[in-house]
Amino acid sequence: MSSKSIQIVAFNNPYPANFGGAIDMFYKIKALTQLGVKIDLHVFYDDRANFEELETLCETIYRYKRQKHIAKHFSFLPFSVKTRQSQLLVDRLKANAAPIFIESLRCCGMLINANFKQNVAVRNHNIEHNYSWGLSKSETHPLRKLAHYIEGKKQKKFEAILNKADLLFNISYSEHAYFSKTYNPKSVFLPAFQGYKSITSKPGRGEYALYHGDLTTADNLKSAQFLITVFKDLDFPLVIAGSNLPKSLLELIQKYNTISFVKVTEQEELTKLIENAHINTLYSFQESGTKLKVFTALFNGRHCILNKNMVDDAKILSVCEVAETKKAYQNAVRELISKQFSLTEERKVALANYKDIENAKIIVENLL
Repeated sequence: MSSKSIQIVAFNNPYPANFGGAIDMFYKIKALTQLGVKIDLHVFYDDRANFEELETLCETIYRYKRQKHIAKHFSFLPFSVKTRQSQLLVDRLKANAAPIFIESLRCCGMLINANFKQNVAVRNHNIEHNYSWGLSKSETHPLRKLAHYIEGKKQKKFEAILNKADLLFNISYSEHAYFSKTYNPKSVFLPAFQGYKSITSKPGRGEYALYHGDLTTADNLKSAQFLITVFKDLDFPLVIAGSNLPKSLLELIQKYNTISFVKVTEQEELTKLIENAHINTLYSFQESGTKLKVFTALFNGRHCILNKNMVDDAKILSVCEVAETKKAYQNAVRELISKQFSLTEERKVALANYKDIENAKIIVENLL
């Protein structure tokens, strides 16, 4: 067992692990703990205030409530950064000799004026300005659309702060290439942490296709609307699952007998839907290297159709049906409707790089 220590600065509460960034952070913490690494966790949070599970994994947890006053939108800094600044955080980090692991550019405001004696690493979850501009393109509300665009402009300018880090851990191949080329610190490819230890996909056939996501976000809502246009012409049921259903999407769903909504509030409910679906449908209008719902589908589900915005790992893409247009998506569905599912060696190989313990060792070897 290791006697090493690390200080992690999280942009949100990693628990519950029910969205992409939280999943990566939570299972990273869990894997490092299993390697014997002692963790001091610093968390910026909004309304996610349940830390009980994390308290069993970390030595100490320091909480910092985000200050999201509207005036912070008028700073030269990105709103996502300005609301995550704390002198108390800086003082605590400096008082501890352990290396610092910063989750996301959003927490890098601490690097503006502070110089740390210990090594500092940044985990790049996205190319943040591309993510914000993607949200802007998907958003229909004029004010939110403008806000996301301006946020992206600020993030692009602020991104140069990464040169003050010693190490960059990048979550996808495309983003790894970008950060390696653009910034001076050593870049290391660190695949997504996702919590699955084995593939549990059921053989055989399911009776519906499934799309799931947070339907209050612009990209997921737009993707759900796209998939409705795909399935409205097909004689195969589509189930859309989420914790909230916007009125505009409800009105669209009600037009078609083969399309339905299922409200899910617990992970176990969603897992059952994924396991029993014949096809897990994934789509995004945002170019972002890795979306973790891909792994949820491949570790737990049968057939998977997606577009390349979901993931940039060639091995993962090779075990899915890739469809970019409505016509291509419909053709992929028609091809899979009658196709029995059986787990292939190709899927096992493709998912072999996504083992949390092995990926935690990458952090230990490069930072601790």
